[in-house]
Amino acid sequence: MGLKDQISEDIKTAMKARDPKLTGVLRMMLSEIKYLQAQTNLHTEIDDQSVIKVLSTYQKRLVKSLDEYPDGDKKEEIKSEIVIVERYLPKKASVEDIGRAIDEVLASTTDRNFGGIMKQVMAKLGAAADGKTVGELIKGRLS
Repeated sequence: MGLKDQISEDIKTAMKARDPKLTGVLRMMLSEIKYLQAQTNLHTEIDDQSVIKVLSTYQKRLVKSLDEYPDGDKKEEIKSEIVIVERYLPKKASVEDIGRAIDEVLASTTDRNFGGIMKQVMAKLGAAADGKTVGELIKGRLS
């Protein structure tokens, strides 16, 4: 069962449990996925990597929106929405894991070009890596 199908099943479960908050967040996630599918080709299924990329982008938008609201109910609502979205994302790599991947890439190549190293590290870590953290660590190692 793909990630999109899992979200669809979880929507049904949340609806049966009469959980409007969870149902709303899951519907929004599915809407984001279907929007991507409509942009590419409506009749082909999108793979889990694309679904993870969409959910990751959605999660980043939610985190960014936290700064726009003052402390209160809306901010807590957004935080709970982030927790729900993160259930479907792969576990993020720790700083130590990212550091080991950078060391492996630096040991395997003589190229000290930031862009090339960044591309190799991101390919090695995949969706588990946060690009901002990877970039900062690479800059620290190269300087």
